[in-house]
Amino acid sequence: MDELLRFLITSEIGIYSLLGIIALFSSYRLIKSWIEKNKAYFGLEKEVSGRKFRSALTTLLLMVLLLLAEFILVTVAEVRFPGIAMIATPTIDVLSTPTFALGDMVETPEGFAQTQTVIAFTGCIPEQLEWTFPQSGDEISGSVVLKGTVNIPNLGFYRYKYRQEGREDWTPIAAGNKKVVNDSLGSNWNTELLQPGTYELSLVVSDNQNNLLQPCIIKVRVVLQ
Repeated sequence: MDELLRFLITSEIGIYSLLGIIALFSSYRLIKSWIEKNKAYFGLEKEVSGRKFRSALTTLLLMVLLLLAEFILVTVAEVRFPGIAMIATPTIDVLSTPTFALGDMVETPEGFAQTQTVIAFTGCIPEQLEWTFPQSGDEISGSVVLKGTVNIPNLGFYRYKYRQEGREDWTPIAAGNKKVVNDSLGSNWNTELLQPGTYELSLVVSDNQNNLLQPCIIKVRVVLQ
């Protein structure tokens, strides 16, 4: 679902343009078939022009519905999950060796450069990027108030999501763009409809330059109330 929403947002202009062109062409066909239908004298001519008219009308209505669907999905996604177009779950190559340019390390403030290095290897950083409730290994049930700390330099936005252990797709919970220190991240996590088992919680953060940091991921166990 994340990938679909991200595609719809990043390709918004192209989708609108394509659907708009098809809608204009369908409108032209609709008008042309309407004129032909009114000018037709014989039954066969009227039947053929009627088919063209219905086909053009169906295509035009479909394009309008797709345009509305695109607009609604993009609007809801951007309001509910700010920054979703720029977020992608990173894939770590454990076989590669990290390399750092000396010039980049000199130009970057020392404290932040160290933070970036630690994040790249651990994900969760005490007092900067961490879950405070629940914590890894906790058992939870019902509606859970998710608490954590998002306190990195030059914060752009953050979002948090979950997935059942062993699955690939993440389900978004909510997002925010304000720093948080050991407090509610913004929305509760309702686990009542989830199957009991082990779940992963991911806290993903980006700075104001759209640099995506390594997510802080913990495992919790959802149990029946």
